[in-house]
Amino acid sequence: MPRLPAWLESYRMLPKSVLLFAAGQFLINLINTAQFLLLNLFLKDKGMGDPAIAALTSQRFVAALFLALPAGLWLRGRPLRTPMLIGAVLFPLTALASLETVRSGMMPAAAGCFLAMGFGGLLLNVASLPMVLRLAPPEKSSEALSLLFATWAAAAICGGVLSTVLQSIGHLDIAGHHWVFDEYATLLVLTIAGCGAPFLYARLPNPVPKGKPTGHWLHIQREDWPVLARALLPTLCISTGAGLSIQFLNLFFSHVHQLSSAVYSGYGSISNVLVLFAGLIVPEVKRRFGWRGAIIGVQLVAVVLLAVMGLTELCKTAVWALPIAIGCFILRQPLMSMAGPSTSELTMTYVGERNRELVSACNGAIWNGAWWLAARTFEILRAHHLPYWQVFMATAALYLIGTFSYLRLIRTVEYRETSSIPPAPLPDHASF
Repeated sequence: MPRLPAWLESYRMLPKSVLLFAAGQFLINLINTAQFLLLNLFLKDKGMGDPAIAALTSQRFVAALFLALPAGLWLRGRPLRTPMLIGAVLFPLTALASLETVRSGMMPAAAGCFLAMGFGGLLLNVASLPMVLRLAPPEKSSEALSLLFATWAAAAICGGVLSTVLQSIGHLDIAGHHWVFDEYATLLVLTIAGCGAPFLYARLPNPVPKGKPTGHWLHIQREDWPVLARALLPTLCISTGAGLSIQFLNLFFSHVHQLSSAVYSGYGSISNVLVLFAGLIVPEVKRRFGWRGAIIGVQLVAVVLLAVMGLTELCKTAVWALPIAIGCFILRQPLMSMAGPSTSELTMTYVGERNRELVSACNGAIWNGAWWLAARTFEILRAHHLPYWQVFMATAALYLIGTFSYLRLIRTVEYRETSSIPPAPLPDHASF
């Protein structure tokens, strides 16, 4: 049997609990990736315009925006398995309910379902990073986080392939029943698959961190405030930029380049194959190029690709515009996603174990709040017919600010790492 590369062999040394957790995260991400790829197109097929789609989908972020910080404060130093189980049950059930209410035209009920779905996702997002760091030994934290992020790519590949296959079939008659395979059918299948996650999470151990917070659960120590602010600034910039354009990429390709949902899902699957491999080599990249290469370098290239992709709208009639846009789309996501495990590890290392749940919650609040605000902003911009390329340029500018904001965190963590290294021992017969 051929020997695996060293960077891949290291994943076999992860504890079984981490692998079990990653499997549950994969099932949850089947729902996330299905919604990312197809939800906007499903709503568009129901006759909703861009502003109405943005208004409805933004409801997912409202619960997380207002409840993430209290949730993070409450969960500090506490067992996390029960909150994860609640989120893993609530999230897929409300996702199913949101599909059915939209399909039935019950839009007020659909808005409520999207709101409840946001709360279920909040519980999962707040607990996931601290939980995997509790389950993994410190020397394997890079591999554990990379595997966790790779589950998104693996789920996206499965979702994209399934979407392409089903929509290529179109419809099928079996035993007198007429089955239509469209965006709704794909969303339904992948959401039902996500219902298996609670059964995996129920088998996890329930570790508690060694250092429990002191004082009331609502208390944040004064010296933690500047640390939290510096740690969360890059997230604020990048999440706001991503909310403006990344969640609407399928609409960009549909409106500007007239790409069907099946073809878009196919290209998304190709991109996510690269995301999967890029995510798995993150520990090796970090070992070779350090924090700067693993975060600053890859994100700068991703920003350039995003800007080029948006600018293809200015020459969309040219025969080369669509291939360039697709090429940038396929390559941008692996690079931007590649920085995810490193930025998460950097941030969690910077804030320390005491504040991990709180930072995870704040990150969730920022992402959801920024995506909600960005979705509302996108709604207004598109209602005034602002072209997509200008939205993409705003995203690129915010990405650049967020990327360079990581430099201060990198310097601090590198200083700690070098300061903790003991001096090299003198040789036995040292001469002076």
